[in-house]
Order: sequence, then structure tokens, then C-alpha cells
Amino acid sequence: MKIYFVRHGKTEWNLERRLQGQKGDSALLPESYQAIERVRQYLAPISFDKVLSSPQQRALTTAKLITESTVSADSRLSEWNFGELEGWLIKDAIAKYPKEMHDSRFELDKFDGSVFGAESVKSVLSRFDALARDLLTDDLENVLLVGHGASGTAGIRHLAGFDVAELRTAGGLANNTLTVLESGTRHFEMKIWDKVL
Repeated sequence: MKIYFVRHGKTEWNLERRLQGQKGDSALLPESYQAIERVRQYLAPISFDKVLSSPQQRALTTAKLITESTVSADSRLSEWNFGELEGWLIKDAIAKYPKEMHDSRFELDKFDGSVFGAESVKSVLSRFDALARDLLTDDLENVLLVGHGASGTAGIRHLAGFDVAELRTAGGLANNTLTVLESGTRHFEMKIWDKVL
């Protein structure tokens, strides 16, 4: 089974450098539609057995624009819940919580955002584990997942067998990029990472 993971199109809050999380959900930027169209054209030859998207509108819209297949919302693909920081400018969050914000972006093995009500690393990774288990039992060949930068980076690299300390060592997924995993014996194998189309 191959998993094709696409991060949603760039939004107004991405441009403003705001934390969107699960509750924030700003509109896609006009230029995002051209980038989404490039993803659609690249994926057009592939027949997907299942298409799942985060329920956040920025991801659902992206998913519906890149495939003609039926798109189902799956909360396990939701963005990382950043608690009270959602909607904050990233620079303000860094100013108030420098260690927590550093760890969330560079050292997830040390991240503890409980002070502002953030979701734990364990919670995010368990969501992706549960999703992968379900997909593997369905005897599928090609699956398209549309999700987010923070949760997607951690979840996809986790499925590829990286330790928690290594989940952010390759940086975070950019908007409208493609990552491809293929099921293996012990974990998924990373075939493509964060490819700009």
C-alpha cells in the first residue's frame, strides 16, 4: 500500500505566521489554487482506493480540489491542537513560551505544551498509528491523505520509523507538498518527502 500525503494549501494565517491548530481555520490564499492544481495534475494518473482529509476546512477544500474521488473527513488527520495559542502570532507565542515553542518545532521528544493546553506528542502519534492500522486492514493499494504541517510532519515521519527525537530533523512539511510512504515489514518506507510540485 502506498500513502500519498498532501499538506493543505497555504492560508491567510500561514502568511501571517499564526498558529492555526484545530480551531483556527483561515481561508486559502488565491495563489494556493494554482499550487493545488499542480498537485491535482501530478496525482491525476493515480487511482485512489480511499481519500481521507482532516475535517478542518483548509484541508477539506484542498482534498476536494485535487481529486474527483469521494473525500471522507477523518479527525485523526486534524492539525495539532495548540490549546490557547491557536490564533496567536508565532512570534508572540515564542516570546511568551520560548522553550515550549522551540521544542514543538525542533525537539518533539522534549515538548510539553500542557501549560497552554496543547495536545501531547503521544496523542498525535497515536492518532496516526490508529489510522495506519485501519488502512492496512482494508487491503488498499493507493490512499490519499490530506492534512497539516505540524501533525503531518510528526505523524508521517513516525509511521516511517523515525524516533520522536528525529521527527522534526528534516524540518516541517511545506504547503501543497507531496510525501509518499509505502508499507513495509516493520514500518512504512519513505519514498518521497515534502516534494514541491
